[in-house]
Amino acid sequence: MSRELNATEIAQVSGAGLFTDLGGAIAGAIGSIVDAGTSLGGLKTDATTAATNLGKGIGSLLELNFLNAVSQIGSGIIGIVGFGIDAISQITGKKS
Repeated sequence: MSRELNATEIAQVSGAGLFTDLGGAIAGAIGSIVDAGTSLGGLKTDATTAATNLGKGIGSLLELNFLNAVSQIGSGIIGIVGFGIDAISQITGKKS
């Protein structure tokens, strides 16, 4: 007796997620480097999360998973803007 595979089973068999995972790992590593650099300047930031989300979104584009790509890229951009605002507010707060 045979049956059709559901979406999760198809993704597991096809290796879907490889580019998403790879993009997230590479971008997350870059975000970690940025965080290390900002910490040398006395700032406490989280570029890693934003970068990871952005990288996963780009990986999702390569997998033609457009819904996830838009969600992850949007989340990454929002995170990067938040990172910038947080860093600026820490810098201006130190000058006071």
